[in-house]
Amino acid sequence: MAYEPLHHKYRPATFADLVGQEAITNTLTSAIRQQRIAPAYLFSGPRGTGKTSSARILAKSLNCEASDRPTATPCGQCEICRSITNGSAVDVIEIDAASNTGVDNIRELIERAQFAPVKCRYKVYAVDECHMLSTAAFNSLLKTLEEPPDRVVFVLATTDPQRVLPTIISRCQRFDYRRIRLDAMVDHLAHIAGIEQIDVAPEALTLVAQIAQGGMRDAESLLDQLSLLDERILPQHVWDLVGAVPERDLLDVVRSIASDRPEAVLDCCRSMLDRGREPLTVLQSLANFYRDFLIAKTASDRQSLTSVTSATWPELCEFAQGWSIEQILLGGQHLRSCEGQIKNTTQPRLWLEVSLLGLLPSAIAARSGGVSGGVQAAPGRVTTPTHSAPQWSAPPPAIVPPTNPQPPAYSSPTPPALPAPPAPASTEFPVASPVVSPPPQSPPRRFPR
Repeated sequence: MAYEPLHHKYRPATFADLVGQEAITNTLTSAIRQQRIAPAYLFSGPRGTGKTSSARILAKSLNCEASDRPTATPCGQCEICRSITNGSAVDVIEIDAASNTGVDNIRELIERAQFAPVKCRYKVYAVDECHMLSTAAFNSLLKTLEEPPDRVVFVLATTDPQRVLPTIISRCQRFDYRRIRLDAMVDHLAHIAGIEQIDVAPEALTLVAQIAQGGMRDAESLLDQLSLLDERILPQHVWDLVGAVPERDLLDVVRSIASDRPEAVLDCCRSMLDRGREPLTVLQSLANFYRDFLIAKTASDRQSLTSVTSATWPELCEFAQGWSIEQILLGGQHLRSCEGQIKNTTQPRLWLEVSLLGLLPSAIAARSGGVSGGVQAAPGRVTTPTHSAPQWSAPPPAIVPPTNPQPPAYSSPTPPALPAPPAPASTEFPVASPVVSPPPQSPPRRFPR
């Protein structure tokens, strides 16, 4: 039997199987039970949150042969349900808009939509990544969405609803899929690990869910890769597999920054890069760690809001008490401003080191215009003084008057001169300028022989 990845094997088959989208599943289930089927739906949200799976479940619910009418609980065993799962259903057409962006493709779709379903009760068109369609293709679809043929349902799915025309959105029932909650993802991954007999630590499952950032498909794919290991899966294995920076390394960097030791900061940076971490990944991980650092400072009882494991959280909270909120915020803003430099440079390692050194207290004090908090300025660095300039103790030099003062050129105003009368017209011919001719040359002198 061919190997089936986990994100295919555990793909939701009914609305009840969708994780973290209760509001959407309840609405669609009620609509099916009341037989109030809209002609067009728009599913929008981040990747891996269940948009395409919901389109397939909706197609099964409308056409399941186990019921004589649309049902919210398709059987999944009839010929129609199995053909939809396999992607071979004649009346359920899935279109990748990224490959069919032109107006001719949409016109062909509209022409086929005029025909009645062959085997199913409803003909369903699922257009994935619909924001990739051209403006002309969207415009050609407007009339069909507004007045669709009988027994035809359009399902548009997109990860970028801002690029969909407002006229298209107004003709659809829109459902916004949200990122799945962390606790719901961890519970679902633990359920899969129990069925597949995957030996994984709870902290590793939490880390997998955090790395997926609310996308269940990404989390299941990562768990599938980790299941190939022959030993118990620990957080260190997750960090090594995805190339993330371990939180212990980030904590060491922050400790070196707090002690204002540039050599220790450079050593930590070199250690992370030598182990294959990308400079941009290091910077982004440190920025996220500063965010967790801020939560540890302001709300030490909210570990669930962070990506820090339970083993490191108490140590982080204790260390955060020696920092001020202003210091943490300044560090986060500095990392944010440096991210663009690392993205757009050919020397990311160099700019990563510069960015980390810019987090030192002495560097922050120098940028703020002076030395504060007892931090000594680096030798040779010119800093702007924070106090006013010293005043001279000696009196200013006296002003010496000029020895020979001259009176002003005009002591009294002079009346304006009257205009001169016009000159009489001359009746004589103008005299031509004399022409200077060159002096005559004397003939050459002859001498007797």
